[in-house]
Amino acid sequence: MSLLLPIIFLLAATLIFAPLAKRYASTTVLGYLIAGLLLGSSVSGLIDDPQLISQLLHFGMIAVMFFIGFAFRPLQLWAERRAVLKNSGVQFVIISLLITSICFVLFNEVLLSLILGGALALSAVFLPQQLLQQKQQLNSNLGQATLATLQFQALLTVLLIVLFPLLEDTASTQHGIAYFAAIIATISGLFLASRYVVRPSFRFLARKNSIHLIPVLSLLILLTVILIMDILNIHILIAAFLAGLLLAETEFKSEVERILEPFKDAAIGLFFLAIGLGLSLNPLSQTPLLILASIFGLVLIKAVIIGSIRYYQQRLAKPSILLAITLAQSGEFSFILLKLAESEKLLNTALLESTFLIILGSMLLTPLLYTLFDRKILPMLQQNKVAVSDAAADVPQHPILIIGFGRFGQVIARALHAQGKHFSVIDSNQPDADFIEQYGHRFIDADVTQVENLRAAGIEYCKLLIVAIDDVEDSMNLARHLRLNYPDLTILLRARDRHHAHLLHGLGISQIWRETYASSLNMAQQALIETGLAHDEAQTQIAQFKQQDEQLLTQQHWTYDQQTLAESYPSAIAELEYLFANTPTLLTDRVSNEQNTQSDANSPNEQA
Repeated sequence: MSLLLPIIFLLAATLIFAPLAKRYASTTVLGYLIAGLLLGSSVSGLIDDPQLISQLLHFGMIAVMFFIGFAFRPLQLWAERRAVLKNSGVQFVIISLLITSICFVLFNEVLLSLILGGALALSAVFLPQQLLQQKQQLNSNLGQATLATLQFQALLTVLLIVLFPLLEDTASTQHGIAYFAAIIATISGLFLASRYVVRPSFRFLARKNSIHLIPVLSLLILLTVILIMDILNIHILIAAFLAGLLLAETEFKSEVERILEPFKDAAIGLFFLAIGLGLSLNPLSQTPLLILASIFGLVLIKAVIIGSIRYYQQRLAKPSILLAITLAQSGEFSFILLKLAESEKLLNTALLESTFLIILGSMLLTPLLYTLFDRKILPMLQQNKVAVSDAAADVPQHPILIIGFGRFGQVIARALHAQGKHFSVIDSNQPDADFIEQYGHRFIDADVTQVENLRAAGIEYCKLLIVAIDDVEDSMNLARHLRLNYPDLTILLRARDRHHAHLLHGLGISQIWRETYASSLNMAQQALIETGLAHDEAQTQIAQFKQQDEQLLTQQHWTYDQQTLAESYPSAIAELEYLFANTPTLLTDRVSNEQNTQSDANSPNEQA
């Protein structure tokens, strides 16, 4: 019963604080930390068993390293090694050296300062990922840059864990040439096992229709790797990392990921719960100003260095600032390395407690700073920048302006960029698209429906305007404004459907591209080829269909009246029925051609 009660407390606190943290901080990680802190001896004292906390932390560290290994991409990291070293490598070196120097001034111990500097220079892993995923920016350039940095830091952490046993001055198989030989042999053996044992085992289960046994095989692989590492006296965290990497390198990774995903958040949460349970608030009560100053100092140092390096390389202010804030905290890697340092007697408990509070504070600041800059400060600065119309004269004006930078506008922009054409883009829904400025283009993050923003985008100097926005009402309002105020401007305009095209034709706009029309024709042509038509014949038939469809669209436009059109097409299906009724079929054309041929053949006889 004594063990059951703490588990109930942990589950209850998790169900309360994890959803709250996800709602207000966009991450569950902080919820687990706060839940553990409130249940620990520093606050409520509901769970104060050191042995239980130690066991929870041990299993949590294994889970964290396993999932980090499962997400690790060595081939991708190697392919991008130069960019990663130039970005992430330089950041880590400068930050770690600066923090190490500060720690050396405070403690006057080289090894201790190196450990603190290296550990605190590493960023959190799951907090930035959850934050960016919640903001729907994980697949943006900001998200990809964050993931690349975290991949590099994961590799550094594994290397540091490997080196830790060498810092302890005792004689064992974990030292010297024998230790490194065991590490290299194990890694080589695991890669061979992946190719000749693990992958064939997964394929065997697939051939025998036993996919439901994949969890059993995955658990077997994990325990086997841990056992081998234990026999070779290699740290269990390295074993967990390599086991995750081993499972990720199979062609059944998606199936394994589907099985592991429901347990991922809970397993990682176990680590943060244990960290929270073990946190002591005594340093905060004894030296509050020092702890708070250290928290803000750590975040400021890392943010300034990361942001400066990113801006120097990319020359883009907004993504550089957001990347700096995203990676300015310390996290899982720091907790793990410092806990290992304590176990190796390289770090005393009092200093560890203070450092853990600093790490916790830096993590708590991250969502707050990110939201503040992303929603308030940066948009306000960008709005002020766009609102000043005089500033537009100092910026190089391009003769091509693209309004709307969604999936449609992006294709057009890429095609123009490929031909060396410079252009300006205005859009309010793609804040991370300002990376195009490094290629000589111009990006304005602003509402396209505001006249002053169009002027700031340089519409007065524009020769070619491409309107690629999706909203029909905004498109029509913009088209009316353009035709009234810029009648001589060449406009290429995207239409959502035939009805939208009719409305645009009514404004006198002739160059209209209907959405998905070209790709649909290409697919239809390929479908004809697959049904047996020759390529040239299919191309001819599609060209003929396109010509007939354009004629039908023009015919509809000449007889166009909004009231009659609404009556003619009360629904999309009714319009489709009308189009089918007025589209000549291939069979009709062939019969017509045969009749014409027969008529031509009979004409001489009749004349004779």
